Formats: sequence, C-alpha cells, structure tokens
Amino acid sequence: MARTGLKAQLSPAPAQERAGGLDWGHLRFFLAMARTGSLSRAARQLRVDRNTVARRVAALEAELGLDLFERGPQGWTRTPGGDELAELAGHVEDDVLALARHADARDRALTGTVRLTTATHLAVQLLVPALPLLRQRHPGLVLELVADQRNFDLTRREADLAVRMGRPRDSGLVTRRLTELAYGLYAAEGSAAAERGRPDFSRDPFLGVDEALSGIPQERWLARLGPERPVVFRSNSTAALQGAARQGVGLALLPRYMGDADPALRRLESAEPPTYEVWLLVHRDLRRTPRVRAVIEWLDELVARMQPALTGRGR
Repeated sequence: MARTGLKAQLSPAPAQERAGGLDWGHLRFFLAMARTGSLSRAARQLRVDRNTVARRVAALEAELGLDLFERGPQGWTRTPGGDELAELAGHVEDDVLALARHADARDRALTGTVRLTTATHLAVQLLVPALPLLRQRHPGLVLELVADQRNFDLTRREADLAVRMGRPRDSGLVTRRLTELAYGLYAAEGSAAAERGRPDFSRDPFLGVDEALSGIPQERWLARLGPERPVVFRSNSTAALQGAARQGVGLALLPRYMGDADPALRRLESAEPPTYEVWLLVHRDLRRTPRVRAVIEWLDELVARMQPALTGRGR
C-alpha cells in the first residue's frame, strides 16, 4: 500500500507508544536538514560532521517508520511526510526554545556563556580590545564572539545577542540603536590621491564590496559620485579593504573609527558619505538575564566611550 502522508503513516500505532520510543534530539537534526536542504550546511549549522546529521535523520525515520527524505544524486529532497513533519517539528522546537529561555531568564548567576554575533570589523577592532574590562568585571562570564556577515536567528538561540549593521527587521526581538557609524574615503599615505587630498573618480583606482553588498548606502553613494570609477579589487571583508588600501591598491570607503586611527591612511576631502546605523538585538525573554544584561551594559559603556570615533566627531 502506498504511503499517503504523515498522519496516515502514523495511524497504525498509538501516539503514546510512538512518542515513548522517540528520541526528541533527532528532531533538531531533521529540522536543520529540512531548512538548509544540504547535509553540509546542516552540519555546519549544528557544528557536527555530515555523517552525524545523516545518521540522526535515518534514526528518526526508523523510529517513525516514515521516509522523510528522498536520497538522490542531486541531494536530499523532502517527501510529503517530511514536509508535514517539518511543520510539526517547528512547533515542538518553538516550545522547547521557549522553555529554555524561561529557565535562562530565571538564572541569576553571573556565570556561563553569552553568544554574541556581529560584523567582523566590529568584532576585531571594537569589541576585542575592550575584552579585558569585561573579564575584569565578570570573570565567570565566557563571551563567545561570532564574527559573521549573516544574520543569526536569535529566536532559535543561534545567538543570545546581536550587534548588526543597519536597521533590523526581525520580529519578536527587543531592538535598540546603539550608534551611528560614520564613513570616509581613504587612500594610502604617499599615494597620488593622498598628496592631492581628494579623489579623482575618473583616474584613481577604487576598492569595492562584492555583489552581495552592492545595495548598501555607501556603495550607492560611490556609484552616484563616480559611476565610471575604475574598481580594481572587491571584498566582503572591511578588514581586507583596509589592508588593500594600506598597500596602495586603491581608495577605500571605510568606517571612520578604523580609517582615522590608521596612520598608514589619509582621509580624503569629498562629499559626506552616508552613515550606517548599528543596532543591538536581544530576545525579550533574555534581556534581563544577569549574564546577558552584563554584556549589554559592557557594550553600552564601550559605545559611549567610542562615540567620537564611531560618529566621526573626533578620534
């Protein structure tokens, strides 16, 4: 008899009997696979190897007596039963995460791990230099700093806190603007552009971001001023753009707190580039947890101290 769907396939045995033999931990691996559509991506997300993901999904299929994926040369494709289970498992995950947040919110200890995600340049050049103060103040805290361009899902506990560039659109989170981030156009000291003190959009070589970031305000500003400017290097890494500018490869649009502090670079006179907003995000269930609150207070103090540099109103 052909299998017609999740409910039909589960009907022969009582729900209590199936639930009693179900390893709920398998659902996490199934959901990662269902959402990413790739063993490799699911493994990276869960920080395990591919074989572990495949084994746990196969174990769940065996426990349910249900084919959740069709394996083929092009990858794994969800079956109709897998589609139905993904929706149901998502509800289970929401409840489990809510339970975990409920417990964390009542944990009064100033110990444990706080996972913070942010852009690489903010992590390396803004947050890491201020770590000694956090360590001195809260030696029992472990800050896990994840430098990544992608937006981590705080509702699924991929991180506890996020410091993001640009206004967030996430729902269910507490968000607050931390600061504006001013930008400037920089050239290597001793270069023709630095000696001239201003850019030549028709002759100077320029550095730019990759295509995925071409819509950010700073790139649109450059495109308006110099639509025909020669671009000789692109990167999604602000640190790489700074390094290339230091080597004289070309002119780079950089955050002022980085460029103004770099003696190998000179800021050029030009029209004022648009600023970027930096925002703090935290799940409302965790914002008053002592260890999360301690990191937020540390961030607020750091941003207040660095305001002149971040906003371009001082060094």
